[in-house]
Amino acid sequence: MIKKFIDSLKYIKLKDILAIFIFIFMFIISLFYRVYLRIINKKIILICEDPNEARDNGYHLFKYIRKNYPNDNVYYAINNKASDYNKIKDLGNVINFYSFKHWLYYLSATVNASTHKYGNPNPPVFYFLQVSGLLRNKRVFLQHGITMNNVSFVNYKNSKYKLFVCGAKKEYEFVKNNFGYKDNQVKYLGFPRFDNLDIDNKFNKKQILLMPTWRTYISRTNIDFTQTEYFKKYNSLINNKQLINFLEENDIKLYFYLHRNMQKYVDKFDIKSKNIIVDYNIDIQDLFKESALMITDYSSVSFDFVYMKKPLIYYQFDKNEFRKKHVQEGYFSYERDGFGNVLEDEEDVVSNIIVNYKNDYKLSKRYEKRIEEFFEIRDKDNSKRVYNAIKELL
Repeated sequence: MIKKFIDSLKYIKLKDILAIFIFIFMFIISLFYRVYLRIINKKIILICEDPNEARDNGYHLFKYIRKNYPNDNVYYAINNKASDYNKIKDLGNVINFYSFKHWLYYLSATVNASTHKYGNPNPPVFYFLQVSGLLRNKRVFLQHGITMNNVSFVNYKNSKYKLFVCGAKKEYEFVKNNFGYKDNQVKYLGFPRFDNLDIDNKFNKKQILLMPTWRTYISRTNIDFTQTEYFKKYNSLINNKQLINFLEENDIKLYFYLHRNMQKYVDKFDIKSKNIIVDYNIDIQDLFKESALMITDYSSVSFDFVYMKKPLIYYQFDKNEFRKKHVQEGYFSYERDGFGNVLEDEEDVVSNIIVNYKNDYKLSKRYEKRIEEFFEIRDKDNSKRVYNAIKELL
């Protein structure tokens, strides 16, 4: 633990040093505030996602609680300058991220629930305090996506979550058996955002979605993005003549939606067709619900899409590099467990897109069976189950 702390010092910035003093000051205040909360018998639940977002499991859980239990002491932290702030502010109990009140409520809350590992006013300070055991608050990991790889940063020793929420059966078994949590700390409850998906399989036949994930070895370096295989392959795909002709002749829109960590490169792509659209102001779940087909690589967003039993194509042209430099494979094999064809060639991807359209996007029995086995729970009560599990921690 000491070695890990010393290694982390090289990432410390001036604002983190200032945060140490803020923490000491706010911790003292929170001691008195917690006594006050105990006297009036008030227990706080604080929920958040990325500081600038309200669109994931945290948002859908908070929305469910505010609509069904408006008198419960549940709050949501978000940057009040963020565009998503406008869609959540009317729910009430919204706190400005990094504010005095955020510090106070985070340190005083009985439960802190977040979709991301940080979810606090200062990640470096709180990471050390929480993992070392100096700060023992009850934290719930709502997750940002289905865990399918052996990601060490959410192991119990590196996170100390009191509750790890899983969205699928195989994921639950993998986390419970490999991440160091006690049995009652990992629960298969479903993701709150799944409640907002159309499980009756409605879609717009004239809309498909291309949504690849990110690459740490690209976004965190200073290499020339246009020289990466990632850029070359996707730039080539969106300019494929057969694909463009297919889209334009059939009046189909293809939304090209990069991972948030790759969106800074979007202007590098040469988009020539009016039918290929880039728009990051659209809610991702709206794209999921409206699109008839998804093309991705390794992204966990595919699980949201197939939850609605819609067809999927995996375009994996860089398997070896991805596994070597980004993340190692876990329990999930795309070939054995996946929900669509795994392709490496651009022309095969285009052909599969066209075939899916001609087949009216009918999901094959093989992939439908895999979806049903993976999502043993598939309903509209995910938020309800998660909230009930959180209340057990109060």
